[in-house]
Amino acid sequence: MQIKLLLACKDKRFASELCADLVDAAEGLITGAATDMPGVLRAAEITRPDVLVLEHMPGEEQASWNLLARFRNAGPGTRVLLLCDAYAEGTLIACLRHGASGCLRKSSAPLLQAKAVSHVFRGEIWFGRSELLKAVRSQIALRPVAPAVPVTGQEPLTAREREILDLIGHALSNKEIARELNISDKTVKTHLQHIYSKLQLSGRYKAFLSESAAAARQ
Repeated sequence: MQIKLLLACKDKRFASELCADLVDAAEGLITGAATDMPGVLRAAEITRPDVLVLEHMPGEEQASWNLLARFRNAGPGTRVLLLCDAYAEGTLIACLRHGASGCLRKSSAPLLQAKAVSHVFRGEIWFGRSELLKAVRSQIALRPVAPAVPVTGQEPLTAREREILDLIGHALSNKEIARELNISDKTVKTHLQHIYSKLQLSGRYKAFLSESAAAARQ
């Protein structure tokens, strides 16, 4: 199954060149279209992409968050990657909070960009792991997350679930967590599903951020 990609930048020519290089690197696994920022909503209606790569413009963050909200409200069909010049701490945290599936550097090689699109299409996230970990820890220290409203009968996390969250906080992938704990990848995914259900959150780093902030308040 081919992944339908829409790539939107302020400069449509740049978007077209970037999209062409990415599609070539994917060797038939991705089909792509390019547009400028004013035309992104219309283009998305026509192409109905699986993944949208959206240029993030420093100083124009609110426009990016508004577009993310529009796509989120339209349904879960399209996952969004922000295309950035660099990973800024504030951008990474805001990206998570507004529902994007990750950030991608403009300077990344086309093959790596194609890999990012494939991962996001499968429901995963794509960030520079060390940069994201630094941003999450900084955010916890400076602005702890407000406590969640208690849910009657909500189950506490088990020791194993807290152990997995701690390893997520060290930027380990599911496979690395499985090796560290001597369990299978499938077992890690099952534990994560239980964690998300108990915390009423979706996404590994949202869960880590929530639990770390709660621990800091105790």
